[in-house]
Amino acid sequence: MEQSVESNCKLISGLFEMSVFFIDPAGDVLVECLDDRILNPLYGNDKQLFFNVLELDPAICRESPVIRKTLFFENYISMSVVSNQGFEGTIIVGPSLPFTLFEHKINGLINDTNLFANREQVFHYYQSLPVITYERLVNIAVLIYQMFHGELIAADRIQDQQQEVQVDEDKMPDTLRSVKNDELTPHHDPLQEKKLLTIIREGQTEALKHFTQLGKENTGILSRSSHIRSKKNLAIIGIALAARAAIEGGLHSEIAFSVSDLYIQRLEDLRTDKEIDQLCLVAFFTLTEKVAQVKDARYSKTVTLCKNYIYDQRFSRITHESIAGHAGISPNYLSVIFKKETGVPVNEYIQQIKIEEAKNMIMFSDTPLSEIGSLLSFSDQSYFTKIFKKHTGLTPKQYQQTQHLSQ
Repeated sequence: MEQSVESNCKLISGLFEMSVFFIDPAGDVLVECLDDRILNPLYGNDKQLFFNVLELDPAICRESPVIRKTLFFENYISMSVVSNQGFEGTIIVGPSLPFTLFEHKINGLINDTNLFANREQVFHYYQSLPVITYERLVNIAVLIYQMFHGELIAADRIQDQQQEVQVDEDKMPDTLRSVKNDELTPHHDPLQEKKLLTIIREGQTEALKHFTQLGKENTGILSRSSHIRSKKNLAIIGIALAARAAIEGGLHSEIAFSVSDLYIQRLEDLRTDKEIDQLCLVAFFTLTEKVAQVKDARYSKTVTLCKNYIYDQRFSRITHESIAGHAGISPNYLSVIFKKETGVPVNEYIQQIKIEEAKNMIMFSDTPLSEIGSLLSFSDQSYFTKIFKKHTGLTPKQYQQTQHLSQ
């Protein structure tokens, strides 16, 4: 088994131009394929620190490979090796970078860790690393698994470290805790920003819970001297934008600004990425919930129940009977009370909700225009186009073109 492990490690290292290690369950390095590559000067040859940075316990055997992301912007693949004799150890492949790390990012790491003496070595290290996208890294993990286990596993079986329990930061030196970085993208997606602000503006707390980019957005640099200062500056901007969206959604400006001020003031006491991200999430949810409360306060409990049902079922065919049945009232009473409180008939409101969703799909997704109508349960494309133009003054194609211009 050892001969096969060593030969496979050398093959992987040469093929993908990454270092490869094989570590036994006790944490001893049995195979090391470095070639001329150097270790990260920020943790050097400290084996235990390396394990902590990787959030890796060598004694734990895992069923599938894991993509591990360090607090230094690096990506690693780890995979347990199992033979007829049992758990042999762990293969570690990497590091690679998800994107090119520019000078200001590297300087931020050096300043946050106070490791100024190794500046040239750190720059040389990062400039030597291969840039590999997450999707390609997953494919490499699939191939490595097949090499060692003779089985081709599905890409969705590759585990992401972010879904696991976070590392015990008490085990890390103080100089390293402040630079923990959860998700790695060079700049945020403006469409995702618009989608988030739309959710806050509409007071859709359930949609916010399922917004997949929360806590994963990492944007540009607003401080060249400190990664944490940059994160705080970006958080201040994010919370301020969220407060503006909440005001547009109907929240009184004094309330929105008070919430914004409260969370921005709390930012200055925070020291890690994780704390900053969590505070931003709480701020977003607080503002969204307050917008929802304002919107719900305008209507009776029955009408609020009907409105929520329509929103939740916006991709389905919605009838008076289904809404009335959900609210426990008759269809006739539904028509009367809904028009009285909202000012629009039920059918008109259903159309409004579906067209708003269609607009969001055009703005925030790559869904073909020919599919949006059917996804929203319109009877045919011509009817969808007619209703869309009725509410927006534009056809779906014209609306899409205006969004491209604005972007």
